[in-house]
Amino acid sequence: MDDGSTSTRTYARQRLHGWRPDIHHPVPGPGESLPPGPGTASAVQSLRVWGGRNTYFPRMQRRYGDTFLLRITPVGKVVIVCGLEDVRKVALGAPAVFPIGENNSLFDGVIGRRNVLALDGAEHRAERRRMMPPFHSERVAGVISQMRETTADEVAKWPVGRTFSLLDRMRELTLRVITRVVLGVEDPQRADQFVVALRRVVDIGTLDMLMWIWPKLAGFGPWRRAVQGLDHADDLLCEEIDRHRRDPGRRQRRDVLSMLLDGDPDDELVRVELVTMLAGGHETTAVSAAWMFERLLRHPAALARVRAGLSEEKDEYRTAVVNETLRLRPTCYNVGRRTTEPVELGGYRVPAGTFVWASIGAIHSDPRYWGADAAAFRPERWLEPDPPTRAFLPWGGGAHRCLGAIFAQAELENILRTVLLHVELSPDRMADEQMTMRNIVPVPRRGVRVRIDRRIRG
Repeated sequence: MDDGSTSTRTYARQRLHGWRPDIHHPVPGPGESLPPGPGTASAVQSLRVWGGRNTYFPRMQRRYGDTFLLRITPVGKVVIVCGLEDVRKVALGAPAVFPIGENNSLFDGVIGRRNVLALDGAEHRAERRRMMPPFHSERVAGVISQMRETTADEVAKWPVGRTFSLLDRMRELTLRVITRVVLGVEDPQRADQFVVALRRVVDIGTLDMLMWIWPKLAGFGPWRRAVQGLDHADDLLCEEIDRHRRDPGRRQRRDVLSMLLDGDPDDELVRVELVTMLAGGHETTAVSAAWMFERLLRHPAALARVRAGLSEEKDEYRTAVVNETLRLRPTCYNVGRRTTEPVELGGYRVPAGTFVWASIGAIHSDPRYWGADAAAFRPERWLEPDPPTRAFLPWGGGAHRCLGAIFAQAELENILRTVLLHVELSPDRMADEQMTMRNIVPVPRRGVRVRIDRRIRG
């Protein structure tokens, strides 16, 4: 709790204070232009984008081509690009031309203003260097046993013969991996406290987002409770940071928090870094894990091939399954930037100050790059010569490529192996799960309903 001392903590209400939506309507100058787009009211376009861009973008692409204009609250006019070269230009482009900070500033209310997701330039490079060491491949290899143990413990709790939501269980599992591997919390009771508190941090719905746009809502009803939940998580995180600082054996620990304390940074910076990892890695990994099983359980031949390789620590087909899942069910449907100078995109010279969203979902499913079977779940394509990796950007790219990409890939592969070593699963129905949007993440509409037919271990 806030004791009135000179604490470095920044509470949720304070983080929200002062944030205001900055609506942009760039006006083209000489030789500049914006692409065409629908004439429907911006409120209608906004509802379709925030509630179902995975179906709305493809529909607009069929009507207007690879480049079109939408009006989206609270951003304003946004140019959507779906062609491969333009997507790569935006996602991998020079940060000086395509900075990310303003596009991601909406998340400051949850994370804090020093988060690497919303920094550009020298500040971003310095903070990224600080956060990278725990995610080097050799560091990740050192915590794989913990990932497997945590997964096995979670699978042991699943009911046999009764249908349940795999997405819910994956959310629980990935929170526990974060609690153990990132925060280094081993005590079961304290781990339970963290899981409950952190669940509120990551459970951001459309209602919560209204508070980020209109901060005065933070004093009322569900928004006030949301702020209280964020404050409670802040308290626990700051307590854990203090525990680690006072641990004489900290430098021998392998958890991420211990590494972040190297160089004696201030508590608030470390808290921001931890919440950034939580916000950026929990939901995306949980959803990808759920989609991975959703796809496999509906493709028995692929499932059988994965099972055949379970005795191997490393299996190229297991990696192919993860890649194919990330291709068809991207963790983030689009990435956003705001141009600092006029830029050629899709045959238009868009003016400086234009928000541009590059559709990862579009290039991941485009037959021009993936062939006539682009919509099919076929992991074998990753074992064929020269798969079209230029059209595969599951972790973004360029200076802002996901920090935890190696960690997330390892986590997904080890979740897949550990779950299948312990249980046989079947879906409650064979029809494909439909995608729906939860903020920026495409999630399975029904939560991937499954049941355990038989326990193999445990």
